[in-house]
Amino acid sequence: MRMLAVIALSCAGAVWGQAVQPSEAKQPDAKQQAFQHPGVLVSRAQLDFVKKAVAEKRDPMFIAYQQAMASKWGKLDYKMEGPPANGTIECGSYDKPDKGCSWAHDDAMAAYIQSLLWYISGDQRYADNAIKILNAYAQGLKQYTNTNAPLEAAWGAELWPRAGEILRYSNAGWKSEDIATFSKMLKEVVLPKIEPGSSANGNWELSMVYAMMNIAVFTDDRTLFYYAEAMWKERVPSYIYVEELDGSHPKPAPRGAQWTYWYGAASKKSTIELNKSVDGMTQETCRDLGHTSMGLAAMIDAAETAHIQGDELYESEQTRLVDAMEFDSHLLLKKEPVPAMVCGGKLNYAKTDTFVIGYNEFHNRLGVEMPQTREWLEQHVENDTAPQKMFMIVFEPLTHGADAGIK
Repeated sequence: MRMLAVIALSCAGAVWGQAVQPSEAKQPDAKQQAFQHPGVLVSRAQLDFVKKAVAEKRDPMFIAYQQAMASKWGKLDYKMEGPPANGTIECGSYDKPDKGCSWAHDDAMAAYIQSLLWYISGDQRYADNAIKILNAYAQGLKQYTNTNAPLEAAWGAELWPRAGEILRYSNAGWKSEDIATFSKMLKEVVLPKIEPGSSANGNWELSMVYAMMNIAVFTDDRTLFYYAEAMWKERVPSYIYVEELDGSHPKPAPRGAQWTYWYGAASKKSTIELNKSVDGMTQETCRDLGHTSMGLAAMIDAAETAHIQGDELYESEQTRLVDAMEFDSHLLLKKEPVPAMVCGGKLNYAKTDTFVIGYNEFHNRLGVEMPQTREWLEQHVENDTAPQKMFMIVFEPLTHGADAGIK
């Protein structure tokens, strides 16, 4: 692993990015109209592969399957918590207030996990539970409010369509009129909150991008899908630094002041000077590694969905994605002290069970060596007896512990 480097500051004016416009995104082609279904994060081929692996008790899929069943979200007697009776999810910064926010997190997690368990086991009770949750929010969710509304809406749509795609295309018994109501909720309640993107931390906009892609697949909206991909292509280069691609400082953020959110590394009027020894450092590394992992997970999940749909987001930013996973995994492993010149020599660690999906793409499919990521997965993710779940990060070893194309 490359050693961490000095972060130097020099005066410069803040650089402002330009927001992507739908008209600037790739436009649908008649030959590309049809989406693959199910096609949000997991394809039918991958689902069938996982089902077979579980039947044969192959790890890490089988262990993750058992963990999913034993989790609170996978229980057959799971009790739905929301939505709030007034139809409003109100979420402020740091969950103050939290009116339906935590409920929605748990319910969305349960809907997705139970839909997976239905597909793998064939137990109709799991499907019925997941359908009940999706119908309740489709009929009862009217709006998101307060400062964290856009992020909360994104977190919901990172999971709702995952569950919906599996149920809709697996003969689970979800009624067509309920599917239509669910689609309307995604388009009319969620989408307006996330479509503008964000000038805040990168993990906000990356979650919004992934959520928009999910909505686009579920509702067969190619224009929205390409709009989200265009936003992904803007945000990823400004979130992950690589000297060969960027020079001595990161790319400007597409929205907002360039350096506002490089925590402790620069002020709004400063330029960050970096070199190849910190290839893979992210905009939120000096904030904490939890939010960093969330940002990376959202961008990887979006790339996986694009991969299913025949697009090449992975390919367009392979160097950045591989370097970021390796850099972040090295930090999470805590194998050596963080040099004082990097984030003051202090990092805010937060455990997240992620990078399985990215590792599956770059190592299992493409053969890229990723030793730091492999060590992180072996030591802290695949053998975790109490897996940590965080918004878009949900039992990744179950769905992507190995690849359907790898024998």
